[in-house]
Amino acid sequence: MVAKSKIRPVHREQDRNQATEANDPVLAMLGVGRQLWELEPGDNFVERLRSEDLPVPPVMHPSPDPAGNLAELVWRRIVSHQGEQFQTVRRLPFTFEVEGAGIWFFRDEKRVNRKLTRTQFEVALSRCPLARTTEISDLMDYPYVFALLTDRRIRGQEW
Repeated sequence: MVAKSKIRPVHREQDRNQATEANDPVLAMLGVGRQLWELEPGDNFVERLRSEDLPVPPVMHPSPDPAGNLAELVWRRIVSHQGEQFQTVRRLPFTFEVEGAGIWFFRDEKRVNRKLTRTQFEVALSRCPLARTTEISDLMDYPYVFALLTDRRIRGQEW
């Protein structure tokens, strides 16, 4: 009789654990990731997140407000000067490439790990004219953005 009572509680506990596992929403998700990664390998997913790739914004029709066109005007200048060499405030050379709605920066022919989004670029542009990098230090890749926005090729006569 002692042996039977010891066996039963073990079976009851296993039954309870199985019932709990069957009702556990987290455990019910086991294997879901396999289907997610069939469409996009994990490395590609991480690269996409790092690039913060957003859909390309629609082309805006010229508005009567000249300030509304400033972002588009400066963006076109950036696109036209991609691949050219620029220098940070500390005289470090860099280049950049526009891809979709963002900019990849390159130092020593190596790509910087994060992509500057056009949204971040427009935030920096809204703070122009810039006197110091600290004015945009809360933004991504601010030394490069500062260098772009203070270079005559990009700013033109705007500020």
